[in-house]
Amino acid sequence: MTTARRVYTQAEELALTTQVGGYCPLCDKPLFYTKKGRNYKYYELAHIYPLNPTDEEVEELKDVTRLHADVNHPDNQISLCVKCHTRFDKPRTCAEYQELAAIKQKLIDKQAQRSLINEYPLEADIERVIARLHEIESSDKAKADLQLDAKSLDEKFDNSLPGLTRRKIKHAVTDYYPHIKRGFRDLELQTPMAAELIYSQVRTYYLKQKSLGLSQPQIFANVVEWLRVTTHSESPEAPEIVASFFVQNCEVFD
Repeated sequence: MTTARRVYTQAEELALTTQVGGYCPLCDKPLFYTKKGRNYKYYELAHIYPLNPTDEEVEELKDVTRLHADVNHPDNQISLCVKCHTRFDKPRTCAEYQELAAIKQKLIDKQAQRSLINEYPLEADIERVIARLHEIESSDKAKADLQLDAKSLDEKFDNSLPGLTRRKIKHAVTDYYPHIKRGFRDLELQTPMAAELIYSQVRTYYLKQKSLGLSQPQIFANVVEWLRVTTHSESPEAPEIVASFFVQNCEVFD
């Protein structure tokens, strides 16, 4: 029995092209082009697992993990440029399927994380602590006098966390931990329990990430992004520094 191709609404199609940022996820070419002052689409919605697989494709893909049981579901659809769609389909190989499925899964995970950010608000008072961080940077103060117990941090890291990320966390803690800690203490003096509330919110968000079975690199990146979005930080470094503080402070990682 042949499965009919679903006709997506304009909004659904826009959502799928927005999901890949308007560029083909395989070749990074734009999915739209301009001609005589008008924009035209140069993409097609591709089924990652085929809509009506041939016998050869069924055999080729017999051991793959499917993103959704319904081949017409948006989770099994991705926007590709016309050229890449044609190459992907003819012939469809297991290796190419797995590559595209992995790309789509990352996009799905990223979208799910954005939804979680909205579900887990963070007290606006934390922005006052981050503001102090910017003041420290702008006045070029000397490094904090902190004897970092590297072993205590290392004990929180597992083997999945890359060495570069470990060093970034350690350096951020060494340079900024006392300043941020004082910022939270000052916040407590102005608004009692504000710091404790923020600590508990960060801990809850971390535990949610952990419950999803994510690796430490994924969790740390997601916490950084959560802090960036919820604090409206314009600095790419500040959310990483604050996330590192919470690692040392035991809200993030066990």
